[in-house]
Amino acid sequence: MRCPRPAFLLPAVLAMAVALTPKDIAFHEGSVAFIGDSLTLGAAASTPSETFVSLVTGFLDERSPKEQRSAFLSFDPATDLTAAQQAMQHNRRIVIIEIGIHAVGDEAISPDQFRQIYASILDCVTGDGTIVVAGTVPWLGWAAVTSTYERADLFSQIIAQEAAKRQVAVADLWSATKLRLNLISTPQDQTFLGVGHGDNFHPNDAGHAVIAQTYERAITLVLEHPPKRPYDRRCH
Repeated sequence: MRCPRPAFLLPAVLAMAVALTPKDIAFHEGSVAFIGDSLTLGAAASTPSETFVSLVTGFLDERSPKEQRSAFLSFDPATDLTAAQQAMQHNRRIVIIEIGIHAVGDEAISPDQFRQIYASILDCVTGDGTIVVAGTVPWLGWAAVTSTYERADLFSQIIAQEAAKRQVAVADLWSATKLRLNLISTPQDQTFLGVGHGDNFHPNDAGHAVIAQTYERAITLVLEHPPKRPYDRRCH
């Protein structure tokens, strides 16, 4: 049985995530960095302790309790690389990436453009012995016949492909959550962020838990079998 997870978010989480930029949310500096968007912020979780970041933090605390955690947020594909650059201004032992949801929803971003963005992020954080875990796009309620569903599936494949090129571990959030409607929040779910209830889009507590468990499995594997060949970091 797991111990309760400590909350890992700002004491007073800023009212609406969409209004923030990466520089607005720089948690205390630490050797573990989370790079993500509103999901990393904790959207649709009932309490800060139920967010996937808090759950993963508890998982890491069981192994390295003295390590500090930091989060760097981006709510626009144009600032995703900036968040990664800010994260790597300090030495990191572990970097956990949750990026792609906003690119899926922005049809102005082509698959080739997303590949370039994501490759730049990985090049920025990979190297010097840093352990990196890249999460694919989680399913957020899209019907299987829609173009958004197809984009999310394609962008998840791109993430996995670019990660494989760099020997980066992948947390396959897409496969873990795909078409599991019970993992999506509803207006009946109470949340600690925003308007105070679910939105039929972001994951509920069960969804955050599945996402956390998927990251944890990937982290465990990469800790047991670290990449054989280091890469030179290219963070421009």
